[in-house]
Amino acid sequence: MLIHYSPQRSDRSLTYDIQGETITATLDGQQDIFDFSALPDGELDVSALETTLDICPVLAARRVNGQLEVTLLKFHGPNPTPQEAFPEPEVIE
Repeated sequence: MLIHYSPQRSDRSLTYDIQGETITATLDGQQDIFDFSALPDGELDVSALETTLDICPVLAARRVNGQLEVTLLKFHGPNPTPQEAFPEPEVIE
């Protein structure tokens, strides 16, 4: 899986636990699970994703030639490091 992060300034806490093609997002202590294992090749209409969180942290998801690519929201504080402000994509095997 290839993960792109979209940084955003926020005082809220948002973390991810990734197992295979399942992403557990924890927003301010509340969790929701996003399972992409059944996603076929192509782009997912993320506006159709249902979540119990008050914002959907999944901004984009698609599968290209069998590889899952996901864009996730990534919060940072008021004075982010360059790595927080401009995060590199992450490869999860």
